[in-house]
Amino acid sequence: MDVTEERHWVLTDVSLVIKGKDLRPEEITSFLEVKPTGVRSPGPSKWDRPGDIDGQWRVSCDERTSRDFHEQLDRILYTVERKRAELRQLAERGYEVTVSLFGFSGNESTLVLRSEEIRRIALLGFPLRVAASMNER
Repeated sequence: MDVTEERHWVLTDVSLVIKGKDLRPEEITSFLEVKPTGVRSPGPSKWDRPGDIDGQWRVSCDERTSRDFHEQLDRILYTVERKRAELRQLAERGYEVTVSLFGFSGNESTLVLRSEEIRRIALLGFPLRVAASMNER
């Protein structure tokens, strides 16, 4: 009998991300009445892809908050669900609003979304972005 250990992504980060070329982080904070965990004004950045000059406002939940991916996702989805109307208004004004999942993925590791989590994400109507780093951690 072949027994293999199931491996999961590590150092996950779940975020609500709002981007736009004319984004003013302080205006988004005031409009949503939510304190961001990170902001970037429009313009070139040494940390993002070349040519990505959009401003960015984000609320992230990572290992500093919880090491449990499902708890991270629940916290971000709760924030998005609570501010759904405001986020839709921002999307209608041309901002890109996404829920982002990131983590380190080694060989044969998985990131499992529960059916209830998928349902909650689908009901929001905002894109889901999933990105993995293949570096072993």
